[in-house]
Parts: sequence; structure tokens; C-alpha cells
Amino acid sequence: MGKTLAMFRNCSPRGFVVCGALLAAFVSTQSARAATACVWRVTDAPAPFYLVGTIHSLSGRDYPLPKPYMQALHESQQFFFEVDLHPKSDFGERFDRAACYPKGDDVRRHIHPKTWEFLAKRFRNSNLLGRQFHVGDNYVSGIQELRPWAIASIWGINGYSDLSNEYGVDNYFFYQARRAGKACGALETPEEHVDVLRGMADIDAELLLLDALVRGDKRRDDFNATRSGWAKGDMTAMLADEKRARDLNPGCEMRLLDYRNLRWIPKIESLIKSGVPTSIVVGTGHYGGANSVIDLLQKRGHKIEQL
Repeated sequence: MGKTLAMFRNCSPRGFVVCGALLAAFVSTQSARAATACVWRVTDAPAPFYLVGTIHSLSGRDYPLPKPYMQALHESQQFFFEVDLHPKSDFGERFDRAACYPKGDDVRRHIHPKTWEFLAKRFRNSNLLGRQFHVGDNYVSGIQELRPWAIASIWGINGYSDLSNEYGVDNYFFYQARRAGKACGALETPEEHVDVLRGMADIDAELLLLDALVRGDKRRDDFNATRSGWAKGDMTAMLADEKRARDLNPGCEMRLLDYRNLRWIPKIESLIKSGVPTSIVVGTGHYGGANSVIDLLQKRGHKIEQL
């Protein structure tokens, strides 16, 4: 499973699942020449400094990546991801524990009875209701022991069998950087990363789940549009999807994107000033619109161009 929270619309952290005027305002701050990738360069940095927009789950047919990705990969000496991607990181174990309610609690105490009634019917029809299973090393006696956002992650989408976190841009950059002996770090600790979801308000978590239930296979079309635009450096579809999600569930979007962007900025600015060639490799949704990483850096006087 992947290791980033932004995957909730494009395929989530551990195999789960951000209009025009907003995009125009965003693009107007970029270079006048046409962009070819969701990669940006901080031009006032003392050394090469890149903001690399990822999609966390892709397929082999999405490779090779556009040239700006390879430019950032080759020119950077260190890479910072949303969370520690090293195999020895305990993020996976923390995430698995966070997906489950503590013993004695379950999802029926946190969502509307009608929501549970719908879930129970669907899982009963799939012969999953009452089935025991493991989430990592954590034994659960039934689907009711999972939090709403974890249930959303297993609400399958037809036609996604070719996607894998192994092909995600984060994992590709991490593998190539480690192979070249370059340093890799994280913008968040595993605990901070997990708490974004674990600490989500019940209403926001239920709305996230309901959105997954209602949209169903439409999420495949959303993702394919985002994926197609991303490959060309065009964030139109991604920004439209982010606006739809924010209008529906502003608390969730602020938690998944805005608050984290604000928390990252001091560290990113410190890295810019360090003079070490660096790439910040995070979900592309963190780079678009108001309160994005790019917006916040520009408000602090930094010059940024899209490649």
C-alpha cells in the first residue's frame, strides 16, 4: 500500500482512495510558456529547488515520466516526501492500527443509522458482513470495527486493477534516489501523518465515506481525467475535483490539504535557504489553488515557474 494521505481521491494511503477561475489565477502566476509537467522550480532559490507533483498510484504505461521529472531527479541531492518511505519506517503499522477503532468501539457509534443500514446490506450481499479479517497485524471481527475512511478505501472501483502504489511517482523517486545514494527525508512524522485521518471529525469522515458510496465508479472517470491532465502538466480536472470535494466536505479538505501545507512551509523555506539542491515530492493536489504550497510560498515572496 502507498504511504500518503492525498491518495484518498486518486487511490489512498494504504491502497485507498483533491474551476476555471481558480485555475486561471493559479496559472497566471506561472511562466508564460506552456507547461509540460506538474513540476515547478523555485527560481529565487540559491540552488536547484523543485516542487514535484505526484500521483500515488499509477501503472507501467504511465512511464517514462515527462522530462521535467527526470530533471528534478537528476539535479537534486536530497528529496523530501510527505512521510518516511523507508521500508523500516513504522508508518504502515501505525496506519493499520489507526484504521481500526479501539476495542469496544465501532463505526455504528459514529455514523448515521441509515448509513450503516446501507453498508450492512451491501456487505451482506457481498458475503463480507460478519467476516473476520486482519488489517495488517490487527485482527478485526467485522467491517464495523473499521473507521469510515478505512471502509471507503475498500469500496472498490471497477477497472482499477492495473494501478499500483509501486508505480506511484513517490515510490519511483524514492527508489531512484536511494539507488543513487541520495538523501531522503519526510515533511511529516509517521504519527503526524496518521493523525490527519485518525483525528478527523466523525461528520467529515462520514461525508468522505458517503461521497465514495454515492459516486461509485464515477471515481474512475474522475481519476482518469486527473491522470490524463497531470501527464501534460494540466491541473484543470484535479482542481475541479478538489473544488467539488471542498464544497461537499470543507472540513476534510482543510485537514487533508490546507493545514498540512501550512505546517510544511517553515521546513520547505528552510530547505530553500539551505543551498542544497532539493526536490519536494508530494501529491499534486498540494500545489493547486489557494493555500497550496505554491500559493503560500509566493505570498512569502518566492518566485516559482512551472516546467
